[in-house]
Amino acid sequence: MINHVAAKLDSRVSPWLHTREGIASVSVSVVVFWILWAAVEVPLLAALLGAAFAILLVSLGARLWESSTAPDPAPFSTFEDSVDGCVELRHDPNAGFWRDSRGFLWGDRIWFAGTGCPPTQLRPDTYLRLRGWCRHGDLPVFVVRVRRRQWWWWRDAFYWESGDCGPEDAAALLVMLERDDEQGIEWELDARLAEPIPEDVKRLVYERDGGRCLACGSDELIQFAHSVSWATDGRNEPQNIGLLCAGCSRRKAAGGPNRSHAASASR
Repeated sequence: MINHVAAKLDSRVSPWLHTREGIASVSVSVVVFWILWAAVEVPLLAALLGAAFAILLVSLGARLWESSTAPDPAPFSTFEDSVDGCVELRHDPNAGFWRDSRGFLWGDRIWFAGTGCPPTQLRPDTYLRLRGWCRHGDLPVFVVRVRRRQWWWWRDAFYWESGDCGPEDAAALLVMLERDDEQGIEWELDARLAEPIPEDVKRLVYERDGGRCLACGSDELIQFAHSVSWATDGRNEPQNIGLLCAGCSRRKAAGGPNRSHAASASR
């Protein structure tokens, strides 16, 4: 039990300590602790509380800095989804990444936006990981999910779909789109992805899994993954759905039985 708690804390705290916010928070808290305990000679508990308060202040300041310097959304990124519930796949010419240096303490930031996707921030190391997957893998790369849409990066272009696809399903659909196989895409969307995951099921699964990948504990690039895929009679029930990060989802797709479906589509 103790080891499990320690592992969860490490998975959450370690990435934060490598950010400018984490470094600044720890640095300021150490200075405050030293002043209170060594210079002013307050009790140890009071010095620790002062250091903790310093961390909270720096973190609050970082959040305010980030929110006040966030880019304004472009008109295309405020597009609202239709409410008819149909499953769609589209090339998104508006989607893309860009970089700025207006982050906390003038740190570099990576942003992604698309049609119906307001500017969404990714850590620079996350972007480098995505770019590496895109260059050296044959599966599309999951970028972000906003409302009913998921964006994929594939062969230097971006696409969105509203069917809660996994990497293998997205690969099959994108191969068909590249071949201009409208009948194949229509069959895939209607027969295999006829029903996106209901929003109440997503909320239940997200809360149940704590918003983190069940395999590695990451809270970045989270997807809803079916244990038994729709293609093999899986259903949109909470017990058949869990959270996986993009990396673990790709590993599952690359080694799972459904990977053959994308290969058959390419053939």
